Amino acid sequence: MLINLRKGKRAQSLVIVALSATALFGIIALGLDAGRLYFQRRDVQNAADAGALAGAQELMPPDGNSPVTSSMVAKANCEAALYGIQELGGTPTDGTDCTNPAPNYSPNGSGFITETAGNMPVTVRVWTPSGVPISANEIHVRVMYNVPLTFAAVIGFTNSAVVADAYAHGGFLYNTYAVFGFQAGPGGGNTVDFDQNGYAQIDNGNSGGDICTPSNQGRVVSNSKWHAPNPHPGWLNINGVFEHLSASDTHAVRTYWYQTVNPVPVQEQAPNYEATFTPGASSYGGTGTVNIYPGLYTQSLNIPFAGDPQGNWTYIFHNGMYLFQNASLNITGGTVSNTSTGQPLMKVVGPNGFVGGYSDLGVGPDGITDGVEFVFDGNSTFSMTSPKTKAPSVFLVAPQHTPGRVTPKIAFFVRQTDTSGSPWTDQVDGTKATAGGFPVQIWGTVYVGVPNAAATLQAASAWQSPGNRGTYGITGELIAPRVLLMGGNLANEATINPSVPNGTPGTPACTGGYVANPAGLLVQFNPNYAPMSQGYAYLVK
Repeated sequence: MLINLRKGKRAQSLVIVALSATALFGIIALGLDAGRLYFQRRDVQNAADAGALAGAQELMPPDGNSPVTSSMVAKANCEAALYGIQELGGTPTDGTDCTNPAPNYSPNGSGFITETAGNMPVTVRVWTPSGVPISANEIHVRVMYNVPLTFAAVIGFTNSAVVADAYAHGGFLYNTYAVFGFQAGPGGGNTVDFDQNGYAQIDNGNSGGDICTPSNQGRVVSNSKWHAPNPHPGWLNINGVFEHLSASDTHAVRTYWYQTVNPVPVQEQAPNYEATFTPGASSYGGTGTVNIYPGLYTQSLNIPFAGDPQGNWTYIFHNGMYLFQNASLNITGGTVSNTSTGQPLMKVVGPNGFVGGYSDLGVGPDGITDGVEFVFDGNSTFSMTSPKTKAPSVFLVAPQHTPGRVTPKIAFFVRQTDTSGSPWTDQVDGTKATAGGFPVQIWGTVYVGVPNAAATLQAASAWQSPGNRGTYGITGELIAPRVLLMGGNLANEATINPSVPNGTPGTPACTGGYVANPAGLLVQFNPNYAPMSQGYAYLVK
């Protein structure tokens, strides 16, 4: 009897172990498949993000203003579906590569399009526009992947759906600067460097009107070290905000009303401005008045010409794009502009009543309608200096509209492929301006894209006549890996009138008290002459 009882207990134990093992293996199976689903969820979300970004890229109007067209929507839908599938290793069932999107890539009656993969259980659904509220530049992508299950199939679960959504906007994601030195940091050296050779000023474009409510437009940013050394505390005056990434020497800096003393939390990336257009043949000629036409220049252009040793001629750059390929543009005298008379032209520009420069030369041969853009590539440089007794008079206005993928509102564009370490220089001595002349005025943005290169700007445009303070050297933005600011010795300490607001900026106790400074005028931010970055598509959800 005792032996039989033991055999029975042994048999029961075997049954219990068998049942426990089944349950244990089931738990392990579910855990392994759950882990697989977890990691697959990340891949599916990446696919949705990639699809949304690719689609939104197609919803960006070339100039930032024209409406989204049905062909743009069809291309956006196709690219979103294609990228969503390819990111997971699939190929579209209909084999499209989006070169010529099929008609089904226009939204159907349900407001979305659907594409499937032919080699895996993946479906992508795209809504353009994204939904409510409706934004023509926004796209919604949903990726659905029926993930095959291995261990869970034993208990009847052969697959599980993983779904991810992404929303992206096609448009312009950018910041507004007066001066931006974007070289990498920390430890990247001085990205904004002031030489304290005279008094100078940078303005955020509000002319002190926001002294009690400081805005964040027209900032002065150094992506690494800001350098404005001893000894004097007020050589460089900043009407606005300045920020720096790492260390700073701010002994020679005075801010009128607002100062960020701590480094910015993250390094800011450089804009992705574009100037891919290549102009055709160029030409120039004349005496007394020289007409210079847009196009490709492979020989350096030195102004004044040899027949004008005293710099008395007028040099008119007709509207359009000028590409200097292994050639340079050097200005040391003369009257230089893109107006019909060579003289400055001013009018109200933009919706804010700002009076700024404009060109009356009409449409250029390459479709640039209302300004000039100088592009430098290869071993090319631009320089303005005043070695003679008379400084050059320069008035140049950037285009508001440009062909193709060229970014508007840029007066000078130095391509990343330029090889010069100092590709852009303005060191005109404003004290040499003569009666009838006018200071250097650039109405537009100067952008240097060459890694580690420097843009040098002197306070040349503070030339003054009785009752006239002159204009800023650059109205728009000055952006380069490194920015070298030169004072120009255009004002003395006795004329400096710094402003200190009554009360703390940004509080009701602030009652103003701004006083303009007569120092040399370097850069003034203005949105009418500041470009927007092109080519960005960014996730919004």
